[in-house]
Amino acid sequence: MNRIVLLIEYDGTAYAGFQLQPDMPSIQGELENVLARIYQTPVRIIPSGRTDTGVHALYQVVHFDPPRELQRFNPKAALNSLLPSDIRIRSYCCRDGNFHARYSAKERRYRYVIRQNETALERDRAWQCFLPLDLETLQTCAAFLTGEHDFTSFCSAQAETEHKRCIIFHSEWKRENDRLVYDIYGNRFLHSMVRSLVGTMVEAARGRISSGEFLRILQARDRISGAVSAPPQGLYLMYVAYDPPLDWEKEL
Repeated sequence: MNRIVLLIEYDGTAYAGFQLQPDMPSIQGELENVLARIYQTPVRIIPSGRTDTGVHALYQVVHFDPPRELQRFNPKAALNSLLPSDIRIRSYCCRDGNFHARYSAKERRYRYVIRQNETALERDRAWQCFLPLDLETLQTCAAFLTGEHDFTSFCSAQAETEHKRCIIFHSEWKRENDRLVYDIYGNRFLHSMVRSLVGTMVEAARGRISSGEFLRILQARDRISGAVSAPPQGLYLMYVAYDPPLDWEKEL
């Protein structure tokens, strides 16, 4: 039986992150509850990565092994009819058992959005930061991150991995009207890594530390070296790349 792969979009505002949490709502919990209703048995899903509390996704990929075959089963239609409206299945496809949503991924792309004017409609979808921030300093700090580095200084103590090295392919800030937008692409990301990078770059851009101090924190490979985390609501998982690419059916 083929492995089913789902492409998911969600607003993370109401959830304690992607991963299952005791007595707290999670994206994984909502998905597995719906799959259990459909298959009448527990179903475990595997994501491309776990987003933190309040973090959003436009392109999260998960897979699961169906416990049995269902006649005329359309995963997108079936799950969307039962999921809450802040979680949507955008598309689906089938792959063999060699595919793994996490370990087969070649690249992940995140975006962080800062709004420098007050907003009512996007208060849960951007960091409202009204401090003057120097774009050139942000760009200087971002440029330090490309290539392979040990990101111990910028990950949570909860990051349970064999090593803290990541390869960053792209790291860039840009201004879009009253927004500052940060795009970062890499082969892997550690727990809270992007938020820590953004928060510490903002510390440099507001003059609290220098860009040289930002680089020293990176090179220290020590979480207590001075990294500061940005709030979660400005962070989005934008894309996950696979080789060969996934052949989505009925993508929105």
